[in-house]
Amino acid sequence: MRRTAASLVVAALVMLAGCAGGIAGPNGAQTDDSENSGTVSFYVSDEENAISQFEHLNVTVTKVGFAQSADAAVNASGEWEAESESENGLELAVDGNVTAGENATVTLTHDGEAVANGTVVVSAGDTETTVTTDADGTATVQVPDDAEEFTLESETDSDSEYGESEAELEFEYESESDDESETEWVEHDVDNRTVDLTELQGANATQLGNMSVPAGEYEKVFVHVGEVEGTLHSGEKVNVKLPSQKLHLNEDFTVDQSGNVDFVFDITVFEAGNSGKYILKPVASESGTDVPIERVDVESDGDGLEANFVGNVTAGENATVRVTQDGEAVENATVTVNEDVEVTTDANGTATVEVPDDAEEFELKAQTEEGSAYGEGEAELEVEFEESEDSDDSDSESEASAELGATVDGSLAPGENATVVVTDGEGEVVEDATVAVDGEVVGETNEDGELTFAVPEDVSLDTEVTVTSDGETITLDSTTVATAN
Repeated sequence: MRRTAASLVVAALVMLAGCAGGIAGPNGAQTDDSENSGTVSFYVSDEENAISQFEHLNVTVTKVGFAQSADAAVNASGEWEAESESENGLELAVDGNVTAGENATVTLTHDGEAVANGTVVVSAGDTETTVTTDADGTATVQVPDDAEEFTLESETDSDSEYGESEAELEFEYESESDDESETEWVEHDVDNRTVDLTELQGANATQLGNMSVPAGEYEKVFVHVGEVEGTLHSGEKVNVKLPSQKLHLNEDFTVDQSGNVDFVFDITVFEAGNSGKYILKPVASESGTDVPIERVDVESDGDGLEANFVGNVTAGENATVRVTQDGEAVENATVTVNEDVEVTTDANGTATVEVPDDAEEFELKAQTEEGSAYGEGEAELEVEFEESEDSDDSDSESEASAELGATVDGSLAPGENATVVVTDGEGEVVEDATVAVDGEVVGETNEDGELTFAVPEDVSLDTEVTVTSDGETITLDSTTVATAN
């Protein structure tokens, strides 16, 4: 997809929990105001929507930010930053000015020609509005009056006169105010914490940490995301879009001096129609301080001792557990699996445990002894595995013995052709295996187990080729391909 940027001047269980970082002002400077502060216990949850299609949906959070209430409004002097994406000739544009709370005229074109009766979806937070273009390819949309960002999206099907194409236009408001005291920001780094949204449906939630913030009124919350990895029940890895690499909520809440507030930030995944394309969004109606919480990340009996998994938990494979106390790593904690196997945490508070391959559930216990630097403490984790509804024992055995293999003939050079050859564990070719480049499907293998495709122009050293067949997925990176050649 082609990207352009412009500036419009107008008027298994849940993954690791914990927190590190400090209080940051508008310039990112760290401050310490512990005598006049409270605590936000920050949780992540998930409204169901399209999550039932996923085996795992891992979201890595890098930072959490809170904005204190201010008199400044979106309509203050500033500018809307606009970034557009276009695929296969479809483009979205806005005619004239964009002003919060007012109408704007949108134009939809394909290769420069107006697209009549096209559908344009306007998204702001968890709210979506759909409009249809007229004979001139234009439509009127209302710009949100209280949002600092919104998105316009449109797409056409493969059987339309325009073929399969899509366009997106993202707007984000940037204030030009010189009075930095108008809005005070508090930011906390969370050390790339990863949560699996498939385990956070309904009231289920995981805690990212207890965050110290100045007492006062707050009106905005940001969650900055570093990476999103989605795997469907079929084993296919899919690209889940995240506008601006962050999730934003307008939510009023108060933190009292020496008080504690539980705040739930609900994240959900939507599918765009039946297109197989997904987008991550916050859900304001399921977020806030008055939201039911069922913690699934930890059971703790000690002084702040917590045990959590890092990454996925899969039967028969190794998993990483991290033990913390009040958000800090605990070294030399004893971790026991099913009251049998014992391991010890390293300096980072982590240890590797083997997940039983034939158990429907297992228990893990982390302990520190009296007299240690952490005092006597104990934390427990219980894992339950659910068998897929559309699988049986014979399917599991055949998938386990498949041992999918793939090679790439040619290089992953932009614009060049490359051929993927897919075989099973017995060296037999695999037909109809799905091949994707950086999450975008490029085709399926033929009866000879081969697929030749044009390498996208935007490939990089981090580009990955994934091959999926019968629920099994393997990944080849650019280094592997170069070595094979």
